[in-house]
Amino acid sequence: MVKLFLLLSGENPTLPFSEAISILEAEGYHYQILERMSQVLTIEAALECVNSLGLRASMTRICGLHLFSCEADPDQIFSRIKKVDLGQIIGEEDSFVVRVKRLRGSAMEIGRWDLEQKLGATVFRKVKGVRVDLENPNKTFIGILTGKSFILGLKLAEIKSKPFTERGPRKKVFFHPTAMPAKLARCMVNLSQPKKGDLILDPFCGTGAFLIEAGLIGCRTIGFDADRRMVEGSVQNLSFYGLDPEGMAVADARSLPFADSSVDCVVTDPPYGISATTLGLRTSDLIDAFLINIVDKIKKGGKACIAAPKDVGIGKLAQKSGLVHLESHFVYVHRRLTREIAVLKRD
Repeated sequence: MVKLFLLLSGENPTLPFSEAISILEAEGYHYQILERMSQVLTIEAALECVNSLGLRASMTRICGLHLFSCEADPDQIFSRIKKVDLGQIIGEEDSFVVRVKRLRGSAMEIGRWDLEQKLGATVFRKVKGVRVDLENPNKTFIGILTGKSFILGLKLAEIKSKPFTERGPRKKVFFHPTAMPAKLARCMVNLSQPKKGDLILDPFCGTGAFLIEAGLIGCRTIGFDADRRMVEGSVQNLSFYGLDPEGMAVADARSLPFADSSVDCVVTDPPYGISATTLGLRTSDLIDAFLINIVDKIKKGGKACIAAPKDVGIGKLAQKSGLVHLESHFVYVHRRLTREIAVLKRD
C-alpha cells in the first residue's frame, strides 16, 4: 500500500470522485480515502491500481505518488520538500521537470512559475547527477494548489482527454443529436462497477455510446432499442471501433427478451426530448415501466447506472421498482435540461 494522489477533472463536483472510487471497487483493490479536496483525492492503495485508473477513468487527469501535503505557504512548502528522501524517487541518471497547477484560482498570492523554479532548484541540489528537461523528462513532479492546501507528488499516469473527444457524438459513423458524450458515457459505465468480461446491457442503446465505452474496457455488451434505425446505427459504430457485441436487437425495454439474473450491469440513458422516440409515452411512465421489468434481469448485487431528466426523479422511481438507490449526481446540460445520473443496486 502506498499513498497516492488523484488530480480530478473539474466539470462536475461529484462525478470524478465517485468514478475513481467505483473503479477501485470494481477492480477489487483495498483502499483508504485519506483526504478529499477540490479536484484532488488522496488515497492509500496498492500501486497497481494506477494502471486500472489509467485504463478506465474518464474524469481523472493525473495519478501520482503522494510526497507531501501542507498549507499553501512557501515557507511550509520548502520546509517539507527538504525532508523528502528524493534519492528514493529519482536517480542520478534521470531527467525531471516540476509543474505546478493552480485549481480554481487557489492561492493567487503564490507565483506558480516562481514556485516551479524554486522546487526544481531544490530537487537539483538534493540529487546529484540529475538534469532538468522541460520537454521530455522521464520524471515529472506535480505540485497542486487547491483551496488553502498544496500537494506535491510524482506523476505516474496521465489520462488524456483527446481519445474521448475523438469518440464524440459527431465523430462516429452514425450520429444522433441525443447521443451521450464519450467521457460521460465512460464515467457512467464505471459507476456501474463492471469487471472485465462482465455482461453490460443497454436497453435504450441509441448510437451505442455506452456499449462502445464498456467494450473498450473489456466488457461483453448487448443492446436493444425500439427504433430499428438506432440498432443498425449502433452496430455500425461498434464495428468502427472494432467491437463485437454479444447481441443487438429491436426490442421494447418494457418487456425485454431476457432471463432473470442474466446481466451483470445495466447502463442506459432512456429517451427524452423532442428528438427522442418514447413510444408515445411520457418519459416518466416509460422509465417506470422499464425499471419494473429490468430489476429481475440484473444479477443479485449487480448495479445499474441510469440517466434521466432531473424532474423525473429516477432515484425515487427506482426505489419503487425494488432497486436500492445508492447515489445520484446532477449534470447541467442546458437551461431546460439537468440530468440526474442515478446509481442503483439489486439486493
